[in-house]
Amino acid sequence: EGSKKLLELMGIPYIQAKGEGEAQASYMVERGDAWCVGSQDYDCILFGATRMVKNLTITGGKANLELIKLKKVLEQIELTREQLVDVAILVGTDFNEGIKGIGAKKGLKLIKKHGDVFKALEHLDDELEVDPQVLRDLFLDHDVLEDYSLKWKKPDLDGATDFLCGEHDFSEERVLSALDKLKKLDMNQSSLEQWF
Repeated sequence: EGSKKLLELMGIPYIQAKGEGEAQASYMVERGDAWCVGSQDYDCILFGATRMVKNLTITGGKANLELIKLKKVLEQIELTREQLVDVAILVGTDFNEGIKGIGAKKGLKLIKKHGDVFKALEHLDDELEVDPQVLRDLFLDHDVLEDYSLKWKKPDLDGATDFLCGEHDFSEERVLSALDKLKKLDMNQSSLEQWF
């Protein structure tokens, strides 16, 4: 709750996902409200993110950014998104263990041969610990917040100072210095907007 309060005080929009945050972010990209999902977790692709960037850091460190495009992935492996989800179910996701002994190559081969996870499971000795239909629905028909706003608001700098220094014992000198930089950015942006 503290993070949400700080975001509100800073005028930064945020969304409280109904379910999985990665599902919500993927929906926002699919809808065109965001350009990509920044994540380390490939589940975003399973949730339908059309673009995902791995190794995205705030500091811009030395990590190599990796852009993953869902359409390109599906074309390369010659599967539908549903079939990609089925491969992941066999291999294992954040929501299921997968089947022992099945990695990405074998899972891909099984889905290409049998068409879907249900037919593939008929030809395997092991079973999944979770109903595959439940897993499919989780990725393909996830519950997301459809009505949201991404509108930025004017920051309440005094409120942010009180919150950070008064309630969370941040150094007032450092907070005021950071907020002063924010004020200068806001002033520069205002002067640029006059030209348009």
